[in-house]
Amino acid sequence: MEVHLRQIAPVVLALSATLTLLAGCSTAEESSGEVIGIVTEVTGDLTSIGSFVVIDGSGDSFKFVPGEGMTVAGGPVSHLRDHVVSGEQVKVLFHSGAKGELIADDVQDAG
Repeated sequence: MEVHLRQIAPVVLALSATLTLLAGCSTAEESSGEVIGIVTEVTGDLTSIGSFVVIDGSGDSFKFVPGEGMTVAGGPVSHLRDHVVSGEQVKVLFHSGAKGELIADDVQDAG
C-alpha cells in the first residue's frame, strides 16, 4: 500500500491546527518570577487580602493578588500590613494568571 503526500497532508494539517489551539487554550502558568521590593499598598480587610503592591529597586510597581495558600514569611497574609508600616523589603514569588494578573505564591522577608 503506497501513501501519497496528498493523502496525508490534510491529516497533518488538521493535527497541527488542533495542537496549536490546545497550546493557546492551555491553563498552564504563562510565566513565573520573583520581585524584591517594598510593599506600598494592601487592599482587603483585617483577615483577608484582596491585592497588594510592591515597588522594586528600579521604581517599577507590581500589583499582586494572593494565590491559593499564600503565606507571608510563613505566617498569615495580614503580615503584609506590617511591611507597609516598617518599609522592610519582601521577596514575592509569583506566576502570571490566565488573564495576565500576577498571582503571588509566596512572600518572604527579603532582609
